[in-house]
Amino acid sequence: MVFRTRALDKTTGIRTGRLSIGLYVIGISLFVIIGFAIYNLQSMGRSAAAIAMAKDMDMRNVEKFWAFPFLQSSGLVAILLSYVTALLGLGRAALKEAGGTASAIMNHVHRHISLCVVGLVLIHMLTTALDAMGDNWRTVLIPGTWAHQGWPEAVWGYNLGIAAAYILILVGPTFYIRRILAPTHWLTLHHFAAFFYLFSLWHAMILGLDLAYYQWLRPMIWLAQIPLLGLLMKRLYRPAFTSSPSKVSRFNLSRISCLAVFVMCTFAIAVLLFVVITGKSDFIETV
Repeated sequence: MVFRTRALDKTTGIRTGRLSIGLYVIGISLFVIIGFAIYNLQSMGRSAAAIAMAKDMDMRNVEKFWAFPFLQSSGLVAILLSYVTALLGLGRAALKEAGGTASAIMNHVHRHISLCVVGLVLIHMLTTALDAMGDNWRTVLIPGTWAHQGWPEAVWGYNLGIAAAYILILVGPTFYIRRILAPTHWLTLHHFAAFFYLFSLWHAMILGLDLAYYQWLRPMIWLAQIPLLGLLMKRLYRPAFTSSPSKVSRFNLSRISCLAVFVMCTFAIAVLLFVVITGKSDFIETV
């Protein structure tokens, strides 16, 4: 029996190891493929950045502006994968609230995609610092730097990206010290990852040239948030509406908070639909 258990554990370990490698291969492949696709378009003056910057600089000179396609691709893939981790995280929470349990594979995928996101964000910061459009390590690491370098309109967008990066770097490693922290403390810290997703998405909406050029992208991104809000509402439904009287009296603040967030999610879905239907998906540029 012991040998059988060890054999099963070894088989499971091999499968999860292969799954981890597969996830990293997918993340790296997306980054490389999208990066070189943008690089090729930029070399012909047909990328979103080359078209937007045509009057200011010739971005067809890819020897000089080689980093820009890869800062774009690393940012885009990081946001895509962070969306997947948000779906998985909220899905796990909704399952737990409904009395179920998330599978080990689901937890494994969530963790390793999150590690892919961390790597892509570090690549995004590096390629931004190496870009020839005026960026450096100060603009990447210090909020407000562009206000003193002639591009005050970009400050808010950069500050959001910098805040998102710091949140990810501080919150991400807490998974590996969760046994040291109390479970509630670790979960509280882990929930701050939602601010990374929110800030990075906002950062991309303001500064992402691809998101501005391909006009179908912003409406699609807005609509993609509805499943996340729906899962969050599912997670909050029971504590907000079906708590027993004893629970209500003991955790009244918690119930009120859940109800408030549930209502805000409902309102947010209505706003997202209104924004997309009325063609105002680009309003985020000025917010």
